[in-house]
Amino acid sequence: MSSLKKLGMLNREGMRACNEGRPGDALFQLTQADSLARSLNSPLHEAKVRNNMGLVYQVSGKYEEARVSYRIAASRAVEGGAEGTGLHRVIMTNLGSLPAARSRAV
Repeated sequence: MSSLKKLGMLNREGMRACNEGRPGDALFQLTQADSLARSLNSPLHEAKVRNNMGLVYQVSGKYEEARVSYRIAASRAVEGGAEGTGLHRVIMTNLGSLPAARSRAV
């Protein structure tokens, strides 16, 4: 199986696990897909996977982790030349849908 096919399979399986209510399994699959995308030096694939990781974190109530994932996804999308495209807009919409960050009292 080619690396690109494996990446796609890991991404799909991760999102299937998320949809089935298994966020731990989802993040395991998506983390593997992210590592593969980085090893392939494929910023657009990394953007897609990181966006999906953000979705898993978001549905799990882990908003700060989601925020980090969406920001990385947006950065990789821009790096891959996708600024302003559908992918970039989806990522930015997902980022904007998160609750406001809580400020920390000092």
